[in-house]
Order: sequence, then C-alpha cells, then structure tokens
Amino acid sequence: MNIAVKEEEPEEEVETEMEQFPATNPNPVLSVGKDGTVLYSNVAGEPLLHEWGVTVGEKLPSIIGFFVQRVISGNNPKKMEVKAGKRVYLVTFHPLPEKDCVSVYGFDISDQKKFEKKLIIKEKQNDILYKIGKIALEYESLQAFMDESVKLIASILEQEYCKIMELMPDGKFLLKAGTGWKPEFVGKNVVEGGKGSQAGYTLLSRMPVIVDDFKEEYRFEKPEILKIHGVVSGASVVIGSMKKIYGVLIVNSTKKRMFTSDDIYFLNSVAFLIAQVVERKKTEEALKKAHDNLDEKVKERTTQLEKTYNSLKESEGRLAEAQKMAHIGNWVWDIATDKEYWSNELYRIFKRDPQEAAPSYKEYLNYVHPDDQDYVDNAFKGTINGKPYDIDHRIILANGEERTLHIQAEVVFNDKNIPIQTKGIVQDITKRKKSEEKIQTLANIVESSNDAIGTISLEGIITSWNKGAEQVYGYSAEEVIGKTVSILAPSHLDEETKKLSEMIIKGEKVHRYETLRLRKDGKIIDVSINLSPVFDASRKLTAVSFIVRDITERKRAEEKLRESEEKYRNIVETANEGILITDNEAIITYVNKKMVDMLGYTLKEGIGRPIWGFISEEYKPIVKLNLEKRLQGLSESYELKLIRKDGAPLWALINAQLLFDKDGKYMGVMSMFTDITKRKEAEEALTNIEIARKKEIHHRIKNNLQVISSLLDLEAEKFKGRKDIIDSEVTEAFRESQDRVISMALIHEELHEGIGDNTLNFSLYLEKLVDNLFQTYRLGNVDISLNMDVENNTLFDMDTAVPLGIIVNELVSNSLKHAFPGRNKGEIRIKLPKEEKESDESTRFTLNVSDNGVGIPENIDIKNTDTLGLQLVTTLVDQLDGELELKSKNGTEFTIRFTVAEKNQLSAPALQ
Repeated sequence: MNIAVKEEEPEEEVETEMEQFPATNPNPVLSVGKDGTVLYSNVAGEPLLHEWGVTVGEKLPSIIGFFVQRVISGNNPKKMEVKAGKRVYLVTFHPLPEKDCVSVYGFDISDQKKFEKKLIIKEKQNDILYKIGKIALEYESLQAFMDESVKLIASILEQEYCKIMELMPDGKFLLKAGTGWKPEFVGKNVVEGGKGSQAGYTLLSRMPVIVDDFKEEYRFEKPEILKIHGVVSGASVVIGSMKKIYGVLIVNSTKKRMFTSDDIYFLNSVAFLIAQVVERKKTEEALKKAHDNLDEKVKERTTQLEKTYNSLKESEGRLAEAQKMAHIGNWVWDIATDKEYWSNELYRIFKRDPQEAAPSYKEYLNYVHPDDQDYVDNAFKGTINGKPYDIDHRIILANGEERTLHIQAEVVFNDKNIPIQTKGIVQDITKRKKSEEKIQTLANIVESSNDAIGTISLEGIITSWNKGAEQVYGYSAEEVIGKTVSILAPSHLDEETKKLSEMIIKGEKVHRYETLRLRKDGKIIDVSINLSPVFDASRKLTAVSFIVRDITERKRAEEKLRESEEKYRNIVETANEGILITDNEAIITYVNKKMVDMLGYTLKEGIGRPIWGFISEEYKPIVKLNLEKRLQGLSESYELKLIRKDGAPLWALINAQLLFDKDGKYMGVMSMFTDITKRKEAEEALTNIEIARKKEIHHRIKNNLQVISSLLDLEAEKFKGRKDIIDSEVTEAFRESQDRVISMALIHEELHEGIGDNTLNFSLYLEKLVDNLFQTYRLGNVDISLNMDVENNTLFDMDTAVPLGIIVNELVSNSLKHAFPGRNKGEIRIKLPKEEKESDESTRFTLNVSDNGVGIPENIDIKNTDTLGLQLVTTLVDQLDGELELKSKNGTEFTIRFTVAEKNQLSAPALQ
C-alpha cells in the first residue's frame, strides 16, 4: 500500500452532510465511521477498498483508521495519496463530528504523477550531462572518461549495456568502452560497418537508430556479441560531426524497450559532449607529445590553437547551421547584469530583428500563450532554486501566429552556490506537434476501424496489426507480428499474397480484390483487399500497407439474394399468370413469357412501350380510375379487356401492386393478369343458351297447351248434339283429360330435375307415370300387378317423350279401367327394348303395352274407331312416324315400333 499524507491548513467550513451519496460519481466517494468501519462506497471507490483489503461494513487497516480518528478529533480535513494498482488517487478526508464519521473523496491524479515522473527523469538526465562534463575536466585519460561515461549513461536510461564504438580506418567498429559487457569483449570486439551492425547502419543512415525488438529487425545484421549477451532492444546515435566522425554511442537491453524522443535527445546531447571531449583530449595529447621541444611545442601549439580556433569558428558555424536546420535556438541570461543573449535562430523563431536587444523576461512572458503563462513562470522560478526544466508551451507572435516551443533550461551557480546565470535551448516544434496530432488522429482512426489494417515488409513479414485485424482474423498483434503473411491464406492460396505484394512493388494497383483468407480458428472467410505502397522520406518503397474487409456476410447475403432472385425469376417466368411491370410513366419495363404469349407480341415488341397501347379504348378510363384508387390505398381486382397483336380481344382478371422506392416515391406498378377469355366466351355462350332455352320452353309450353286444347276439343265432340248427358260421363271425361295433362307435366318435371338440356330420362319418367296411373285407377280389391321391362337410362328429347308418354298414359289407363271387370287379379306389362341401330344416325325402338284382361273385340278397327283414347294413340303414333299393331288373344297387346334420330336419343353414360 503506497500512501503519502498531506496536512491541510484549516479551510472554510463546507457543508459535509450529504442527503445521498452519488452512486454514479466517476470519482471515489466513501463514508467511514470513527472506528474505521466503511459505511458506504460508490462503484468508483472499489479500487481504494481493494487496495486497503476491505469491503463495505469492514474496518479499514489500522494506519488508515488512526488517520480517520485524527481527522475527527482535530475536526480538520486531511489528504493523502493512495496508489491503487496502476492508478494514483488524491484522497481527502472531511470530518462530520455530528455524525462521528468521515466523508472520503478521491481524485485520479495518475496523469499528473506521470508528468512529475517525466520531469524527474529530465532532471536526472541533465544531472548526468553535468557529471559527464565535470569528469571530462577531471579525468586526464580519455579512456577513463569514456569508461565512466558509459556507466552513467546506462544507469540513467536503466539499460544493462552501454558502449562507445570507435570507427576504424577500414570502416569497422571497435568496442572502445562499455559497461555490462563481458570483459573479454571490451577493447577487443570488432563489428562490421554498413548493414553488418547497428553501429554501421547508424553511421550509414546518419540518423538515430531505434530497435524495439531485434527479432523483427531487417535493416541490418545482428552481431554475434548481441546474441551472446541476449540483447533484445537498443538505440544508437552518431558521435561527432558530419566531417569528424568518432564513432557511435549505443545502449542495449535484454528486454523490449520503447525509446522516447526524450531518450534520443539525451543520447544526442551526450554524444555531442563526448565528441567535444574527444577532440579536446586529442588536442591535449598532441600538445603533451610536443612537450620535449619547446619551439616545436610552441609552433605546434600555435598551429593547434589556430586549428582549434578555426574549428571553434567552424563549430560555431555548424552549430548555427544546425540550429537553423533543427529550428533550435539558445539563450543565456546573466542574472547580475540582467542582460540576455539570443542566438540568431531564436530571433528567427520569434520573428524579431537580430539587431534588436533580446527581450526581458517580462517581455518574453507576453509572447507566451495566456493559458500557458503560469506554467512557464513557475518552471522558470524553479530554476532560480537550482531546478532545471524541460517543458513544451505555446507562444503567440506579433502577427498573431501561434507556435509551439520545446525549452530546456538550467541555472549556473558560482563557488558560493549563488545563481549567476541561466541558459537554455529553444526548439520550434510546431510542425512536429501538428504532425504528431495528425499521426495520432490517423492512428486512432486505424485503431478504431472495423477493417483489418496493417503493414507488411517487402519480405512478406507482418510488421503492424490493428484491433480490426484481431477481430477479422482472430490473431492478437503479439501472435502475428513478425510472422509471414502466408499464415492468413488457405493452403491453396499460399502464393497469392506474395503475388499481390509483387504487383505493388511493380507499381500496379490492388483495389477491392476479393479472395479467401484463413482465420486463427480455421474458418475460411471472404475478404476484400486493398494494398498500397509505403514510402520513406526519400520516396523509397519500404513496405506494403493493407486494408482488409470481412465480406463473408455480404457474400452470403448476395448468394441468398441471387438464389432468391433466381427462384422468383423461375416462378415468375413459369407462372400461369401474365406478369407485367410499368414505371411511373406507364412504360413497360418487364413482362414474363406468359404475358408475351397471351398478347402475341415478342419480348422486344413489348418492352419500352406504353401500356395504353394494349388496352381497349372502353377500358382505359377504368384502368386510370383504379390506379388513382390504389394511390389512395384502395386495392381490388377487376376485369380488363386487352387487345392482342392479331386484334383479338384478351380478357384478363388484373391484380396490381404499386411500387415505391425507399423514400416512399411512387416508382410504378407490378400487375398480374389471369387469362379469363375462355371463361368470358363460356359465359357469353351460356347466356345465348339460356336465351335459346327460354325460347324453347316457351315453344314447348305453347305446343303442349295446343295439345291440351285439342284434347278438350275431342272430348267436347263426344257430347256434341247429345241431350242426355250424364254427370258421371262428364267427370270421367275431365279425369281422362287430367291424366293426359299430368303425363305432360311429369315430362316437364323430369326435364327440370334432369341433366340440364332438353333430354329426358324416359325410364324414370315411365315409372312415375305408371305409378301415378295405378294410384288414380286403383280398383277396390283387385290385385293388378305391373311388369316393366325398360332399358335403364333411355333418353329421349321432348319431341319423342311427350307423344310417347301420352300413348302409355292412354293404353295403361284403358287397361286399368276396362281389362279386369269381375276379376281379383290382373297383370299389365310394359316393354321398351332397343331393337338395333338402323344407321349411325338413328335407333329402332319397340314399345309393347299388354294386359291379361278380357281383351278388345277382334273386329275393332283401331284406325277408324270412335273411341277417343284409341284415336289419340293412332294420331300420336303417326306423329312419331311409327307403326301400331293390336293383338286381342289372351288379353290386349299394343305394339308400337318407332325410330329415334341419334341427336334425339343419348345414353346417360355418354352424357356423363
């Protein structure tokens, strides 16, 4: 538990009683009793409880409990710093004496602590620079100076290894001085120059070189000494100027280390100091060698001084040029005289005239951005107390332009420890800041993207990997960086990525390239790949960037859509209904095959034409009216008359659906047409048949009424001229006429219940007719039986059935009335067989009606009889073009032969 206690001066009394603790407060809020028991904690206070090892309802550790009692007893708030995990909190204890408890509030000051730590590191680095400068003056031996310097450098940077690599005449490097290395390597180990080592590559590039992990390093070879010592990371800078290179300063670690710009700046500063010391020591050694010969010594000394002076002037010129190139200026303030010196570059940074005097400190503060003035002033005041500072802040120039500066400053004390001078350097880092902001923005975009984004070296090694790539492929950055990109491809596509990278190297484009890739879990996914070249500052191709999008779901959706479209296209194209789509101007944009066949046009003739050209004139207003109804939300099907290409009418039942785009704008209509032409023709034919049927019925009724009228005339003839008419005779006459009318009525009844045309099932009719006669003429106790032999389903039309029915009525009623006087039993027989077909157009029938009664006198002439019934039978047989034969032996037998045309006689099965 890390706790730092800060005493608080008495403050104004504040309202400490809370009606309700803010559970959603992002900062820790707790309540603690006087005995140290935690009474309440919000969610943000849980890290503190975890650090103290307690929960709500438990007592705090004794040291915290004692602290709580001090706050309550003294009735003064107090503060302490508490480190909980990786976070640091400033915790304030406010007493509530009336409740014997303490309210605890915490504030996260982790970032402030990090900043303080950075300042401490800067202070230590400046102290090391001061110590190295001091030992340079104290040590006469250059080797001793280097040996001590590398120890100081390694300690401040917390690195296991540090070395100074001296450049040899042959271009190789000697390990001149070092710390942490095995003794047998220091002063003896030689490494290759150029790309054979980190030292060689640093000199070759003339820039600081940082290696986060040698496993991923491809710019140069890793010397054997680094492998022996297990070196993982390192940083290096050149020692010396462009024309006077002494060697390379290198620090190494056995752990991965992310070197900051501050670390590199420190190494450059040390390297610059070492280079100056080396030059001075070399000069001193040269002077020492010339000590034996004074003249020579003086001459050489003079020459050396001249060279030194020229070198100094050259160094000053180089320094001025370097300051200009790096936008770095320096300043010195003499505290005693209150005079300040600015370098030319500093004047350029502030856009001031170098002929003007350097501004005073107060005038300088006027340049500082208002939000940064207190920060800069406090840092500067700290130097008076011997505390150097290293800060960034903003300035506003006279023209209103805002710039960002990086400042390093320190104070110089005399031997009495009195500050006499402050000095420092100023660097314009405006462009760097803006670049860092842009880079950070781009980095945030890349990191937050759902697409897989990263880079691949020209050798096919994965060098960067964002969160989106982890989601797409399932590999974390640690798992995949340093591996070949082939692990992301299915086995049959191993060489594809290499070929794609080669295309980029050749200058070709790879944009939205769709292919397959392999996830960590073995799942194959569809992806869309974009590859782009990555160039360095000299426009040299150094890597390939990739953006990969997982399109698996899109591909599945496209496939389902394709299958669905194909399915519905097949349904539409094979539908029994015609389907037609028009746009918002009633122009046909689609028709299926059925619609084409229905109209008789080709597909080419139909597409692009207005729909009105296919609609009959009388139905165009109806179509327009229904379209308006549909736009109002009313939908119903209706019949429509279209015109085929051959001019024939096409009747269709239309169902339509309006089409709208995603914004609700009307786009057209999709209509489905059902061909009802045959139905309409059938309806028209049925209408015509019904009309003809009504005419036929009218005609039949008229004929039947004429028959009835004729029968009544015949009955009336019986009584013409007679004066002695008996009532029973009249009654009998009317009953006979009634039977004849009933026989005709039964025919119409059968027709009504029959198969729907003018054809009668004579077999059924005959049964009903005879049954009716038997009921009418039942003779007391006489048992008269009926024997019928009629072929089932014998069908006749009205022209045959009516006269044949009246004939049977007359003959059977005559037998019932006159054949069995004085008898108890009798039999009546009716036969109606088909004899044979006379031709394909007619059939011969024989009707036989007989009884076993008393019979008719043999001398009766049936063609010249005065009996009304026989007269009627003779007349009807003639109407049928038939033959009548009478036999009177053993009763009475009438045989009637007649021929029926095929159109008037059909069998029931044929009709069915």
